[in-house]
Amino acid sequence: MYRACVPAALFMYFCCTGNLAHAQVQDYVQAGIVKVVSGNVQVLRREQPSAVHVGDRVFSGDRVVTAEGAAVGITLRDDTLLSLGPKSNFLLEQYTFDASSGEGNVAVRVVKGTLRYVTGLIGKHAPESQRVLTPTATIGIRGTDFIVDVADE
Repeated sequence: MYRACVPAALFMYFCCTGNLAHAQVQDYVQAGIVKVVSGNVQVLRREQPSAVHVGDRVFSGDRVVTAEGAAVGITLRDDTLLSLGPKSNFLLEQYTFDASSGEGNVAVRVVKGTLRYVTGLIGKHAPESQRVLTPTATIGIRGTDFIVDVADE
């Protein structure tokens, strides 16, 4: 089941799910930093799990998993804000950002759980350069703040 809570000012378009290639080990690029952690949150990087702590760096290709009752807040380099709720499984599939031009792209996959997404500079400069993928849809973002909730099957 897929449910999105969307403010009226947010313009989104949906299309069939496309598969982005998962980041290869050599493609890992620092994307952001963990700002808030509550409960048991794990990151899987290069198939190796580790606990997440405030101040940890997040990389393109990282999978973040939150346990029941857990949550995490991540700020990307372009000031995009990502908040994951309890029992979430999230993959930062692709992230590039050029600080001097403000250009880049973001592609995230929400396998299950809840994601709040607040756009940063990439969304301001090129809203079409942001994508949120779910098991049933791909969302092209043209707005600033929204929530995606992917329920367990």
